[in-house]
Amino acid sequence: MKKSNNPYSSFGLAFIYSHNNNPFYNLDSASKYINISYNSYRVKRLKQIFSGFTIDSISILRSCDSIAWSAFQIIRKSNSAEALDKFLLGNCLAYADLIKQAIYLRDEIEFDKTLRINKSDSTKQFIITHPQSGFLSEALLFIDRQLFDEQTKFQTEKEYLSFIKKYPDNVMLNSAYEQLYNRYQKESNISGLKYFVNNFYKAPQVTEAWKLLFSLSVKSFSSSELEKFLKEHPAFPFKNSILKELELNKFTLYPYQKEDSFGFVDSTGKIVISAGYDAVTDFSEGLSVVSKNDSVFYINKENSNVFNRYFSDAYSFKNGIAAIKKNNKWEFINRQGQSIGSDYDEVSELSNNAYVIKLNNKYGALDYFGQTIIEPRLDKLGDFKSEFAYYVEEGKYGFVSKTGYFYKAEFEWISDFNEKNIAILKQNNSYGLVNSQGVKILSPQYDMILKGENNIFILVKNSNYGFYNGNGCYLSQVIYDFIKEKPAEFYTNGNVLKLIKKNETAFADLNGRVSPDFGLYDDIGFAANGLIRVKRKNKFGFADKKLSVLIPLKYQQASDFSDSLAIVKLKDKNILINISGKEIYSDEETIEKLSRHYYLAGEDEKNLINNRGEKIFINLKNIQKVNNRLLIVTLNNNEVRFIRD
Repeated sequence: MKKSNNPYSSFGLAFIYSHNNNPFYNLDSASKYINISYNSYRVKRLKQIFSGFTIDSISILRSCDSIAWSAFQIIRKSNSAEALDKFLLGNCLAYADLIKQAIYLRDEIEFDKTLRINKSDSTKQFIITHPQSGFLSEALLFIDRQLFDEQTKFQTEKEYLSFIKKYPDNVMLNSAYEQLYNRYQKESNISGLKYFVNNFYKAPQVTEAWKLLFSLSVKSFSSSELEKFLKEHPAFPFKNSILKELELNKFTLYPYQKEDSFGFVDSTGKIVISAGYDAVTDFSEGLSVVSKNDSVFYINKENSNVFNRYFSDAYSFKNGIAAIKKNNKWEFINRQGQSIGSDYDEVSELSNNAYVIKLNNKYGALDYFGQTIIEPRLDKLGDFKSEFAYYVEEGKYGFVSKTGYFYKAEFEWISDFNEKNIAILKQNNSYGLVNSQGVKILSPQYDMILKGENNIFILVKNSNYGFYNGNGCYLSQVIYDFIKEKPAEFYTNGNVLKLIKKNETAFADLNGRVSPDFGLYDDIGFAANGLIRVKRKNKFGFADKKLSVLIPLKYQQASDFSDSLAIVKLKDKNILINISGKEIYSDEETIEKLSRHYYLAGEDEKNLINNRGEKIFINLKNIQKVNNRLLIVTLNNNEVRFIRD
């Protein structure tokens, strides 16, 4: 070797340096000499055998692979990009899969460093120096989000306009459009909307901007006003269809059911669309999703199939787009029925202004305009709630924000985040709490945690329970008797805490003051209409706030008061009573509260009762609750009536 680079001598040296059974063991030297052996052998390809070792191109490359593999096992533990770079330089002859692993690990370390720095300049440098990295697509998305955050730091109109002009290909362009449009919408800014529709005609919000501009500009729908608007805005799209839709939007239609079919009635109860569909949705953006004979399609308020297309499934329109399923694939269509975006294996319904999608057995997310916010690369992704969703990778749970912030998957399970951005986690088979920054505000040490109102959590351990405020403080000790069949709302309404010990009940306020003493009642409800439902010796009654009985404990069952009435059971009668304990209606069949002032009595023969105990309609064919203030009643003669509360 001192005389010249000799493939056989260097092979022998590489062999010695690569084995840890001698004092010369050194994998860097082994890599050096096996490379010399390979390069010098290429000059004169002469296969030779020394001491039983066959030295040729095959054995040299095998030795390259073996040395590189041993070196990689050591280098990978260092978590050092510099060490991996050195490894790659010294082991370039190793087999392709090993080189690929080393490159991926090096890039992962450097990309993690880039994420921690979180500056667009740093991410740009990563993209320039790693043009073929497996993290390139993530880096490109990341730098787009960074540029958006940096350029629109103060969220001003000027910043958004500047960003749109400077970065027309940025993935966050639609977010800039959205923020700008939302500002104009909130301010009812006609001049801003005019600029928007005339300059950003490719923005997803442009149709909504046109509609808003029209509604702000045209008030009386007079001919002169319409002509003036169209003259000022010759580029106004969909003139006829938009004007027609706006006219139809003046009329509200409600789904109604006739036997097993559905149709629509107007606000007077007049049947506008006969009951001929197997299922319908409420109208959203002027269209309803209906199904008939296993086909799904969209109708307008004139009962026309607006796209003349049929699907196997479909969702309602939101923000000018809707997801439809055809030929076992999901895609999005716009308000004109045109396909937009890609095909997906699954699409969830819109939740927290985001769609969860599945593609090639991996999950990702889109914003409510159908633009990618999380690439489909996760094993599972939950619906977004309070701007966050859980995800699963390699059997572990983490969470991710709609802006693309990932918290590592380290949990056995995690719940949805509540309105205060706190979630329940499971780790090491115990439960705790974590906030959206990844801080464990309550270490996992409990057998169960229930989510209550007003950021209150019920902690359960060893069949005992107590209360914790998500702001970071215990509201009670974990010493009370837990009844696992009861939901969170049984234990607290967000203002009062129910304490149970040895089948006796007391209350505590959020400052820990207990009232009354244990032993007064077996069970106590939460106060409503100035009365509290109480139970003693299997009999229910009602007490005032000082827990003095006002309505005797004589009922087998009782609900809490609501809107000054309660439903109780005495012997074989279900009874409506008022806050004085007076019976205003009784029935042998069940009584169900429908709205503030109306109740449904009976199962086979349904009667509608008002809050004075009067029968409004008897023996109804059907009753539908549209919302808390509107009921649709179908009489025996198929006449439809509206009950407004």
